[in-house]
Amino acid sequence: MDKSEIISSILGIVFLLLLIIYSAISSGLSMFLHLLLLVVGISISVLMINKITKSSNSLKSKIAFSFILPFFLFLSIIFFWFLGNHGSIDEKGLITAIIIIPSSLLFALASFFIGLILSLKRKKRKEFRYNLKPFFWIFSIGLLIILILLFYNLALSSLAISTNSKSFCYLLISPYLDSNLFNMAIKQRCLLKISTEESKIGDITCGELENIEDRNSCYRWTAQNRRNIKICLDNVISETDELKYNLYCSSAISYLEDEIYNILKNPKHPDIIYAIKSTPELGIYYDKSAQNKFIPLIKIIVTQGSLNAKKESLEILFIWAGQYSFEEEKRILRSEILPLIQDQPELQEYVDRINKRLNAVILIPSTSTGISNF
Repeated sequence: MDKSEIISSILGIVFLLLLIIYSAISSGLSMFLHLLLLVVGISISVLMINKITKSSNSLKSKIAFSFILPFFLFLSIIFFWFLGNHGSIDEKGLITAIIIIPSSLLFALASFFIGLILSLKRKKRKEFRYNLKPFFWIFSIGLLIILILLFYNLALSSLAISTNSKSFCYLLISPYLDSNLFNMAIKQRCLLKISTEESKIGDITCGELENIEDRNSCYRWTAQNRRNIKICLDNVISETDELKYNLYCSSAISYLEDEIYNILKNPKHPDIIYAIKSTPELGIYYDKSAQNKFIPLIKIIVTQGSLNAKKESLEILFIWAGQYSFEEEKRILRSEILPLIQDQPELQEYVDRINKRLNAVILIPSTSTGISNF
């Protein structure tokens, strides 16, 4: 073993140790390690390529080695970056997209072009015999393994989604590792996309998803796809009914505004309660156009709907009135809401609530005339 081989071996050990540390930490030190890996990687490439291009191997072998070695080394850097979890320093994947992948590929290409130039310049040099077969096998197999691991999940999940086959999702590599490359989320996303697609027109399979958030998301998208808000509101899991409307199903409610409007136009519609409870998410408390569109329909429900629908509508109207100043609130209660219910004995409790509110006064605190304490 000559001097260059000894140096290359030492640098190879250093490179491997740096890769392990690189994947294990997530801090500002990661960028320093990345730079160090690039320097060590290109040093190994140049040293080994410089030696091989002086040997008696064919030009084809020299060029092939000049390609396989650097791409094995620098794709290893990308692989170990993804093998760890760098979410704390890689918000939205910008560091990966702008620094990690481009710089690694750039150094790989630079190493390859150095090898290509040296191979062409030294194609007739035969200073010593050197058996490249072991290196070809080692680096070729290593490069193949890295490429498979890097693109396996992406390719298989794409195949699963394109063929709408959940069986492929279960073949994804997803061990319990704190890793960007291997994690449970990729399998969950695959199953979520397929279940959402299946539920568009066929059986609703959202309930098969293990993760509650995924199930809720699937039901929300299914409600939008089928244009039926009831699917979301009947199936999502939430701590309270209020959260169900204003958190988990809010986007579906906004998307299905026209459907909700058509339900509200029919006070006897079987889904009228869902529609009434959805109106706050359509902006009736702060949007003038939404108020003009939905408040008149809610008032009609107070006079023509079922008892439960009337009560739900009144709760909405009370909150709507309360958005205004105290005097304006009393005016709305007196002139717009009370006339709707004063002749409905079953709603007497709401009449009493309005009268109590109308008799309320704002207490003005008296100004102290005593001696102030400084």
